[in-house]
Amino acid sequence: MAPDTRLRLAAVKKGLEDIIAPLIPADADFANEQLGLILRSIEIVYEQIPHEEAFLIHDGKAFAALARDLLQEATEETPSLATLRAAIMEIDRLVPAVVTPRAELERAVHTLRLGVEQAVDELGRDPAMLAKVGPLVLDFTRRQTQLERRWVVATGFDPAPGDLPSLKTLLYPTAG
Repeated sequence: MAPDTRLRLAAVKKGLEDIIAPLIPADADFANEQLGLILRSIEIVYEQIPHEEAFLIHDGKAFAALARDLLQEATEETPSLATLRAAIMEIDRLVPAVVTPRAELERAVHTLRLGVEQAVDELGRDPAMLAKVGPLVLDFTRRQTQLERRWVVATGFDPAPGDLPSLKTLLYPTAG
């Protein structure tokens, strides 16, 4: 499994604290101040990551509610109001009615992963069943590995980054 963003941030923070910080002279006030700001910024981002989507959805809903109120008060049609109506329709199309807290989704995915692993282990004990499920697992593994390679391709360690589809293609497949 590819490391998640919070895990990577924790590693960056640890590297800054354990490797970079000791190299900065104690009397280098500006450098120490900047390092402190960077470390605090990493901590803030670390805490915000699980809530980014919910924050964006909240913003969409809140601004759409304000836009509806503005439309209610408007007495004449203007080009900006037509644009506002279209933007409200787009938010209504894209924003889910209920936001699932990321921690709940992470727990559910983790539980599902464990369930799949156990099922594959059990089913694979029977050679006839292994012949049936083996190709499914291998195809899934190929696609999952491709996604995880793309997720971390910017590290520069992938031997063939040009062979990978874009994240957009992998994460947001088009219908049909």
